Amino acid sequence: MAGICIGLVLSLAVFCAQAALNRPLSADGEPTEIQAVGALLDVDKINSAEQNFTLNIYMVFRWSDPRLAHESAGSIVLGLSDVWNPRLTIINTQRYWENTRDEVEVSPEGLVTYRLHVFGDFSQPLDLRDFPMDSHVFEVPVVAAGYRPHEVVFKPDPRIDSFIAERLSVADWSVGNMRGDPREVPLTNDLKLPGFVFSFEADRRLHHYVIKAIIPLCLIVIMSWVVFWISPEHIPNQLSVAVTTVLTLIAYHIALSGRLPDIPYLTHMDKFLFSSTVLVFMALIEVVVTSHLSSTDQLVLARKIDRIARWLFPVLFLSAVGYSFFK
Repeated sequence: MAGICIGLVLSLAVFCAQAALNRPLSADGEPTEIQAVGALLDVDKINSAEQNFTLNIYMVFRWSDPRLAHESAGSIVLGLSDVWNPRLTIINTQRYWENTRDEVEVSPEGLVTYRLHVFGDFSQPLDLRDFPMDSHVFEVPVVAAGYRPHEVVFKPDPRIDSFIAERLSVADWSVGNMRGDPREVPLTNDLKLPGFVFSFEADRRLHHYVIKAIIPLCLIVIMSWVVFWISPEHIPNQLSVAVTTVLTLIAYHIALSGRLPDIPYLTHMDKFLFSSTVLVFMALIEVVVTSHLSSTDQLVLARKIDRIARWLFPVLFLSAVGYSFFK
């Protein structure tokens, strides 16, 4: 009995050594098929400024290797490096931690199952022109490193679809529609690797920015209109309000600068912020003009300019809102 056991172990070791060197070949020469499925367990954060997102994702990959078929009653566990594997690599990771061991389960028929549980940061360039009303498709591409599309092909697991957990940690995004698709992933214009891309859709929740960013900015702009209701004779009061509004807007610029990366184009929020800044600066100029007119005995003209500004500036502000968010 001991000799039989030793013989089985040696035979399995030989099979593992052979399987680790070469991919399993089918009789008709078709590429090795890798079935994949994923579960998005949590989305901890989506950071527009850093152009990355933090995920907790669980992935399962299966492929058939008849050379590993055995006569045991159930599946056996082998080291990942002891069998052939497609060298699965996540190509957009920044830093991550694995919560699974480098091992596989092999069924008696030679079906190999590899499980990968990953938590970490993933990078992805984002088109933020519609910020803060933007939506994105975030991807986690897994490739078979060192293999070409005619050697390895990915397919979704026919038994179960990729899915997403019902409750997620991220608060300022609405996340859903988790899916997995086989795709050739380009590394360069000339190099494409067979891969499987897990993706999910995320819509930024606008009310978060309406309350914390847009409404405060509107109040700052409206505050600058107070000067139109102060008599031009009260020059110190007008200048005090105008200068205070400008300083408040500068502080607002600084607070908002950490929300977005340095990008070479304007977002909706950038347009609104720029338009609001121009209007606040125009209000300051109007104060200077009416103050000068008042000090040179042209009080009637100064008051007329104030009356015009009372309706002109709100119209300009509404136009700025329409241009920034709805054009």
